[in-house]
Amino acid sequence: MFTTLRKYSLVFASLLISVLPTVAQDIVYQNNGKKVDCKIIEINPQKIKYKIPQNPGPAYSMDAGDVLMAFSSTGNYVVYPLNGDNAQAAGFMHIPANKQNDLIITLDNQVIAVIELSLNDKEVKFKKADDKKPKEQKLAKSKIAVILYKDGHHELIADPAAAAASLKATKTQTDQITGVDNTLKTDANANTGNTNTSNTSDDAVAFPGGPEEFEKFRNKALIKVDELGTYLATIVDPKTPAEKANSTIGLAVTLFVNEDARVEVSNVNTGIKNKYKIRDYLRRLKLVGADYQEVEVSYADISYATDFRKGPDGNYYGVVSFVQTFKGLVDGKVVYGDVTQRNVTVILKLYEKAVDGETKKLWDVFLADVGIEETRKL
Repeated sequence: MFTTLRKYSLVFASLLISVLPTVAQDIVYQNNGKKVDCKIIEINPQKIKYKIPQNPGPAYSMDAGDVLMAFSSTGNYVVYPLNGDNAQAAGFMHIPANKQNDLIITLDNQVIAVIELSLNDKEVKFKKADDKKPKEQKLAKSKIAVILYKDGHHELIADPAAAAASLKATKTQTDQITGVDNTLKTDANANTGNTNTSNTSDDAVAFPGGPEEFEKFRNKALIKVDELGTYLATIVDPKTPAEKANSTIGLAVTLFVNEDARVEVSNVNTGIKNKYKIRDYLRRLKLVGADYQEVEVSYADISYATDFRKGPDGNYYGVVSFVQTFKGLVDGKVVYGDVTQRNVTVILKLYEKAVDGETKKLWDVFLADVGIEETRKL
């Protein structure tokens, strides 16, 4: 995920969002009523970055303030604002929809799983999927917000703003019905083939806060990796002002256990690897964007390579792995690209914090050393 470009140029994954190739297109609905058919290549609480499949030119960016909602070609959706929810954005890109039935979302915020669905100008005919002896029912289209089809496409019945309001209000219900948990925890288990979303190890049971608290920290470690990626994307972006890049470096450093944490980098031409302390690495990273007019970075397969285990010092140690793709562009053309497999050590430990004038010991998770498993050119 962290790669030397040209001679000692460094790149760390933006941990923004990678996209799997599909035939169907993603759709972004804007607050001004416009609809954009596109391929989303990055999505987070601040913006959506996308390409127009018919146009091989540059990627476009849309600020979150202009976005009403977005649908992926697989049927996932998000409704803005996300209020800083990076996990939901990651779920949008990485967790495929798993609908067994079509879903009708009503304007009074009901979610109905249906079979044998048909529409006409005035009403929708269907049978409820959970009825033992399903009978045909009818519902006026004036009462429906949107229909989510099991093949991934959707149909807005109400106007986009009303549909978005109902989708946002029923998000938990639809996720429960489809079996989708839009969190990085679920994504990690999906990528490893592990269908058990909870950690029931002896370490989890013995954790002072209990298994549920332990599981929260497992999630938080993955979220912090995602947060780091957002910061790194800002630092490496050639359009980021120097002052903002410097302040973002400071924010990124706070995610680590201390400033002695090291980042490994490699030269894909020579195979030589070096390690730099995190702040030094980030300062070098800031210079990378100058080599290109545009930088695209994406990640996939975030998962626990090694789950948290208690160490002899009382801290808990784990390893998170992921794959990063980097592309440097000039005049809209890729002049350099690579794919890197990365491992990040994560530490769950006690730390001291001043609370109301008193020093308290609290548990939190931090990032530590970042290594390279493999790097190859695109």
